[in-house]
Amino acid sequence: MAAGFPTNKADIDAKAGQLALQLRETFDQIKTFQSWLAGQTSQALIDKGYLQGDVDIIKSAYTDLDKLRTIYEGTVNLSTAQDFRTFAHQLTGIV
Repeated sequence: MAAGFPTNKADIDAKAGQLALQLRETFDQIKTFQSWLAGQTSQALIDKGYLQGDVDIIKSAYTDLDKLRTIYEGTVNLSTAQDFRTFAHQLTGIV
């Protein structure tokens, strides 16, 4: 046996299904959050304690992530290359 996790058909099937489901659920959550966020004015978020720069980053990040969702779903085509991590990376801090 090699070092690390053993791999058999059941392991591969479980991981493949798990990752696909996790991605689908994540995109569903992004859609829901983006819908809520789009309904919030910048001032409403500032009133919750955010600075305008923070509001801009959050809104930009979720606009990008929601665009990625629509590409995943096949409802929008990506005509030019885009790094979807640009604003989302700013939400993750050092991680």
